[in-house]
Amino acid sequence: MRLFAIGEALIDFLPENSGYIPVVGGAPANVAACFARLGGKAYFIGKVGEDLFGKKIVEALQAAGVRTDYVTATDKANTALSFVTLDANGERHFSFYRNPSADMLLSTKDIEKITFHKDDILHFCSVDLIDMPVRYATVSAIKKVRLAGGTVSFDPNVRKSLWKDLVEYKSTILNFLPEADIVKLSEEECQFLFGDLSIEKVAEILLQTAKTVLITLGENGSRCFNRDREYTQQAFKIMCLDTTGAGDTFIGTFLRFFEQESIAAALQKAAAASAIVCTKKGVFNSLPDAVALEEFLRLRNV
Repeated sequence: MRLFAIGEALIDFLPENSGYIPVVGGAPANVAACFARLGGKAYFIGKVGEDLFGKKIVEALQAAGVRTDYVTATDKANTALSFVTLDANGERHFSFYRNPSADMLLSTKDIEKITFHKDDILHFCSVDLIDMPVRYATVSAIKKVRLAGGTVSFDPNVRKSLWKDLVEYKSTILNFLPEADIVKLSEEECQFLFGDLSIEKVAEILLQTAKTVLITLGENGSRCFNRDREYTQQAFKIMCLDTTGAGDTFIGTFLRFFEQESIAAALQKAAAASAIVCTKKGVFNSLPDAVALEEFLRLRNV
């Protein structure tokens, strides 16, 4: 099984004392790094700028074990940047600099040389579903994975500040949801997309096309629905420092294990890995490997 994560890779500037420190981020890149750190074979599909930040991203992906065969560089735009602020609970808020950024210039031509197999997973998010070349590259990749008989995973990872028209943004996400076999949403994203509908009703709607629906509830844990049953996972109690990348780690871990182990086991490991990431700043340097993940669970007698 191979994971291909497509979309944005960027530099997050995290608050540190009275300034900021640059770390590699971007939801699809985080998912690929998580999957690779846990022993899976992961590829990142994206575009970076021909600048020092682009080089830093490629080096960080490779250091995490992610294959960068399908990462290209351009001199037409700079690598995307994001400045992150954290509140007292470690919840993050983003200010993006990407008008346009290199990731938005990924094109269908960049997808042509990729050959997908029936055991492959393609994971994508909504940040790059704007009307730019990367959107059509994503559509092309989805079609190729479908033709190969592979699995499509979609985490909208909603970033309202990047879209001028939130009605269009919501409509775009809703139009892409039926493309996914696996859908991951937060409780807040359910409200944005489906209003006051219950989580059970949201899952029922999504399961008309998806095979698995994951909904994260923050400190209240997570729920997983498929067409046979529902699973519930409690959150692990931790001292939260930074929630950046928690959702990416959750879905990355779930994708790594859901076919090898039971759904319940994959959900538990996803909760544990995301908890570990929340105890440190940054994502790549916080991701657990398989040994650290098992040790975390062992110490909690699970």
